[in-house]
Amino acid sequence: MARNTFFSFKGAAVAMLLSVGAMAPAHAALIGTYEGNDCAGVFGPNFPNCFTPVVADLTERSPIIIKFNFNDDGSFGEIEINPSFGSIDGGEFTFDFGGDGTGTGTWTYTPGAGDPAITAFVAKGGPDFNLYSTGGDYTDVEYSTPVNPSGSPAGLSHLSFYDTDGDLQLPEPGSLALLGLGLLGLAVARRRASR
Repeated sequence: MARNTFFSFKGAAVAMLLSVGAMAPAHAALIGTYEGNDCAGVFGPNFPNCFTPVVADLTERSPIIIKFNFNDDGSFGEIEINPSFGSIDGGEFTFDFGGDGTGTGTWTYTPGAGDPAITAFVAKGGPDFNLYSTGGDYTDVEYSTPVNPSGSPAGLSHLSFYDTDGDLQLPEPGSLALLGLGLLGLAVARRRASR
């Protein structure tokens, strides 16, 4: 009986690991590199009147939520917040810079109640900027500014974040199904163990 209990727990543990692994965040996808500035340039005349274009997996024009300007040393400069997103104050974001300066790094967004989804973001450096789609990923999302003539990422000017419809991204149905199977496996294993 102990052997069956062991294998039941082992199977349930494997199911749980698979369900958690399947929910690992997707990486942001680089949509393209654009010449100029995103806000007050390619995406619109000025902040907050700028929207991403409908390109690649961005199926709607997305309004800007917030723009973090950075100094050359990676410290924060001005933070601009679109008044349409009253629940955002900037504290929902954290940033880590890569070893080669501010041209690479990661960001994390921890939304609160009523905070918008982030569908796209921009990493501006030098005369160009990179546009990324998040794919619903908000944890340790990697970014890189466009490469400068020396072959390394340009210093970070700003990161801008864009929303489509204000709804937070929900986990994929497959991820929820795997999580449910893992929980079901644990319940069955516990029931068998109690016999």
